[in-house]
This record gives sequence, structure tokens and C-alpha cells, in this order.
Amino acid sequence: MVATRRLEELSAAVAARLDLPDRPWVVALSGGADSAALAWLTTRIAPVRAVHVHHGLPASDALEGAARAVAGELSMPIDVRSVTLGAFSENEARNARYHALATATEEAEWVLTAHTADDQAETVLANLLRGAGTDGLAGIPSRRDNIARPLLAVTRSETRELATVADLPWMDDPSNADTRMLRNRIRLQLIPHLEAEFNPAVRKHLATAARAISESNPVSRERGEFLNGGWRIPAGVLWAIGPDEAMRSMRSVVRRLRDGYGLDRSESERVWLVVQGAVRAAELTGGLRVSRSGPWLQISRVEISGRQDAVGVSDDPT
Repeated sequence: MVATRRLEELSAAVAARLDLPDRPWVVALSGGADSAALAWLTTRIAPVRAVHVHHGLPASDALEGAARAVAGELSMPIDVRSVTLGAFSENEARNARYHALATATEEAEWVLTAHTADDQAETVLANLLRGAGTDGLAGIPSRRDNIARPLLAVTRSETRELATVADLPWMDDPSNADTRMLRNRIRLQLIPHLEAEFNPAVRKHLATAARAISESNPVSRERGEFLNGGWRIPAGVLWAIGPDEAMRSMRSVVRRLRDGYGLDRSESERVWLVVQGAVRAAELTGGLRVSRSGPWLQISRVEISGRQDAVGVSDDPT
């Protein structure tokens, strides 16, 4: 009875802060607590299906099993997509994941990812450490193409508690404990230190600052056109508006394509060389390439190979 009452109280509090787009929805179900909580919340509103991306890493089979179990518990159909990574990096895995999600959804569908206020705070700090400008400090956008992040005003502790009290069979990704990755060091070392020594509300304040900066940096800065997961613009337009305004526009574009991460100073310098025609192309982290093609300057994604394994579990949990 106590658990049921706590679940209802918590779900009501979280649901009040959900920022959901119009339906139909597809939940990116990783197998972790955040996406399990998001799946539980959305299935209480409308029929939802799930997509899980198998990254081919040591824990991926177990995470797939957790995602299938959560989907089965909630009577959600689940579509499992497998990708093949080269030398592993966070950026390559992120790029592969979004490519797989794009191939698994229809044009009218919104993909819901379970990024929380904690993810927002970590992204802002990571961008600050990289020397990003205001576009980077705006953090993770709440909307990008057909991607929506309805939990950006919800904390990770709330999603974990909700998934636990709802008795969902989620699991932690062991890679989240690997402190060789910058984001994990920020999560496990830097933020706890800032909370203990400077301000216990640092996560909340970072997320609030990101929202304020995002609202002061309108998308109207962006020129050119988005197409096929990339972007292009006549190079002469960027040349004409000058390096400062051109790079502000490019940072805004790259932030949308790279899940909250704009251009750092080094990348901006390399991109401007492409605009000038001094070099033909420049590689960016996160699987992006900036190049000249005739009059166009374009940003394209590095293709990720993968296979499809679609499974419906709406009737029988697996």
C-alpha cells in the first residue's frame, strides 16, 4: 500500500513536468531506469511502442534483455536495432544510436529519449570544459528534428525511484561507471564535489541556466537547410556575413546535429578554413564531416552499418 501510494505521488509530480509533443510517440528504451520510467509514464497516456539499440558492446545483450523485459511488463511492442561500431567512443555510439532510431521510425512519429535534468547539467559542464560558447552552454535541446526529450525538467533520482517503485525490470549500464569517459567523471566526481563543497543545488542551477541560455539563442540564427540527417548552405552566404556570425550560426546547427554539443574553438577554426576554401573538408567528433561541394558547404553524417531485428512483445514478455 505504501509503495502504491508513493508511486502515485511520484508519477503525478513527474507527469506535471513532462514536456510531451503531439502523438504518435516511440520511446527510445535503453533498458535503464530513465527510459523505463519514461515508458511507464507514456503508456499510462496512450499506446506507445519502443525501439532499443543494441551497440554490440559487452553489456549490450543484458541491456537488450532488460529493455525487452520492460516492454513486456508494459505490453509495448519493441523493435530492436543492432549497430556495428568501430573503435568505441561516446560520440560514435551516440551517432550510431540516432541513426538507428531514425531508420526505425516513421516521418510522423516523435522519438522520445529519456534525458533528465542531470544529463542537462552534465552536458553544460562538459561543454564549458571544452571551451564552448553560449550555444554549447544551452545544453541539450528539448526538440531536434523528430527527437523530443520530455524529462529535461525531471531529475535522475526521480526516474530511478519511479522505475524501482513501479517494479520495472531495468538495469544499470556498467559503462556508466567507467571513469575514462569525461561524462562519467563529471557525473561521478566533479558534480558530487561541487555539490559537497560549493552548492548542493548545482545540478538544478546548471539546468536552469541552460534553459535560459537556450531561450535567448533562437533557432532563427540558423541559415541553410536541414536534409537527410545533415545540413547545407551556399558557402558564399557564410563568407558574406563574416566569421563571427557564420560561426554562431554553424554552432547552432551543429548543436542540433550533435545532441547538444556545438563547435569548440578548434573545430570552429577548422570549419572556417572549409568556408574559405583553404581546405576541402574537416572531420568533427560525433561522426560529422564538413565539406565543400560546388557552391555548397555541407555537414553530413558518417554512415553507420547495422542490422535490424524487429520483435513484437505486446502479448508475451520475453
